[in-house]
Amino acid sequence: MAVYIFYHSYPMFIKTTIFTATLLASTVLFAGTIELSLIDSSVSKHPDVVEKANEIALKALSIDQILAEEGLHINLSTQSKLPILFNVDDSRLSEVDDTYINSVVTLQKNLYDFGVFDHKMNAEKNRKKALELEYLQIYETTLQKLLNTVNDVARLQALRHNYKQTISTASSTVEQIKLRFTSGIGTIMEVRRAQLQVLDLETEMETVQRQLTLKRLTLRDEFGIVVNQLNSLQAIIQNFVATLELEQQDISDVLVNTELSYQRSVRLITLEKLALFNQIDALEASGLPQLVGTLTGVVYDVITGYEGYEIYGSVNVSLPLYDSGLSASKKRSLSHQIKMQDDLMLALRQNKSLALQKLTKQYRERQSEKNSADKKETNLSERLAQIKQRLAVVDDGLLTKLQTQLQLAQTERILLVHPYHLNSLNINYWTLSEQLLEKMNLNPAR
Repeated sequence: MAVYIFYHSYPMFIKTTIFTATLLASTVLFAGTIELSLIDSSVSKHPDVVEKANEIALKALSIDQILAEEGLHINLSTQSKLPILFNVDDSRLSEVDDTYINSVVTLQKNLYDFGVFDHKMNAEKNRKKALELEYLQIYETTLQKLLNTVNDVARLQALRHNYKQTISTASSTVEQIKLRFTSGIGTIMEVRRAQLQVLDLETEMETVQRQLTLKRLTLRDEFGIVVNQLNSLQAIIQNFVATLELEQQDISDVLVNTELSYQRSVRLITLEKLALFNQIDALEASGLPQLVGTLTGVVYDVITGYEGYEIYGSVNVSLPLYDSGLSASKKRSLSHQIKMQDDLMLALRQNKSLALQKLTKQYRERQSEKNSADKKETNLSERLAQIKQRLAVVDDGLLTKLQTQLQLAQTERILLVHPYHLNSLNINYWTLSEQLLEKMNLNPAR
């Protein structure tokens, strides 16, 4: 008996294995990063997202403008007298025919306003934060539309393929029914019924094709996605759902075990309320004294030289005494807007609750439909097998075979599209909970 001894260089083998695994993981990660970049680019260029990004930019510019308005202001002006025509007594002639140009430089700064400026700035900053959250909201709902549209394209493609196969199989059976009729065995009514059923299938497939074309046009015109990029985007959806299932956060788990969260919307309303309170504080502070400091430098008669000059300062105090109730009216308006935000919070909770109920109902209906289809598929498959066995012995029952084939195909279509419906439910749930970006590891940059 021969004994063979194989020698492996284990350190080298381990190093090679690790290197290969690392390279594969890096390749997958790089591919995933490219695909996410494609999504980010498509969503970021969407008109709704661009509009919100511009609003944020304008708000940032308005804050810079307010800061500049509150800063130090330096003005240069002149005081001049250039006599043109006069007719006065000799005693006043020296005053009237004086010619001079004075240069005046004024520095002005708000010294103290009891927090008016700070409150206004806080209001604007809170609104800018709110706009940034609104940007994320718009981005996320746009992403939802993109993913659902890609998912719909995949579903419709699968349906179209199934219809083609079903029509091919049904047409073959129809030909057998026609052949049986020409042989003098069947009836023309059986042929017509069979042909009508195939015609119905073709009509349904045409509807699916029209829907598929519209979805592709939406992707092209609204998101700039072309057909050869669809596979990558569909893979992202599959990875997204697979990760949810792995973490027990897919639709079947979260509807039972997780409370719906919508912190971004709550934060939006809270920021608007804070901004309104800041406005009220600014309004109340504007009724207190305000101090403005001014430093003025005058160079007299710059035409003749710069020897005569004067520098002096002043501190001016202003205090509004009466405004016919304008401040009180503004305060009441702001207080009512705060109440409106409280009403919005209540409406938000109600709307989210109703949306969750609708989503739960859709999930249960899809699951019930799938469970029913599973049972039907088993029964119809057994029935079709029995019909084929009988046809092998007795040349009868072709129309029944066709009807069973079509019923089985319809059941298979329900099972075929079920995963796509679950994909959409997962996308919609995490959008409703305002965590779709987080779950997809997307961090939009404006």
